[in-house]
Amino acid sequence: MAPNNWYEKVLSADVIDDIKRNSIISQKCKPYYDSFVRFAAKQRVNYENDLEAEWQEYSEKYLNKRLYNTDINLWKKLSKKIMERDKYTCLYCGQIGGKLEIDHVLPISRGGTNDFDNLVTACQHCNRQKHDKTAEEYADWKDKHE
Repeated sequence: MAPNNWYEKVLSADVIDDIKRNSIISQKCKPYYDSFVRFAAKQRVNYENDLEAEWQEYSEKYLNKRLYNTDINLWKKLSKKIMERDKYTCLYCGQIGGKLEIDHVLPISRGGTNDFDNLVTACQHCNRQKHDKTAEEYADWKDKHE
């Protein structure tokens, strides 16, 4: 989606330049790049340029809560990237293909985030069994129950 106003275009270019100069935020925002650039450019219409503060606000507003409460298109794009990264293979049992879902390694309910590094591909069976356990807790539980 292109910026609506000429000044958003200019500010988007500034945001992109700032992201290029900040390797940490560049890595963090990679899966959300276009959405974050639009968000930060709109922020800069009214506020001083501060990429770290913009990332913090974006993260709090859109990422640190369940993604199903936010943009479904963002979730679909992110899910696709994660499944491609994981080669469509369940992290927990090694199943390739089938009914796959995205799992939070450290669940949201336990302080996990929607950061790219905390999301993995899981088959529906493992994801439902794992529920709100950490990956380590699930491995222990699975050893005892299967």
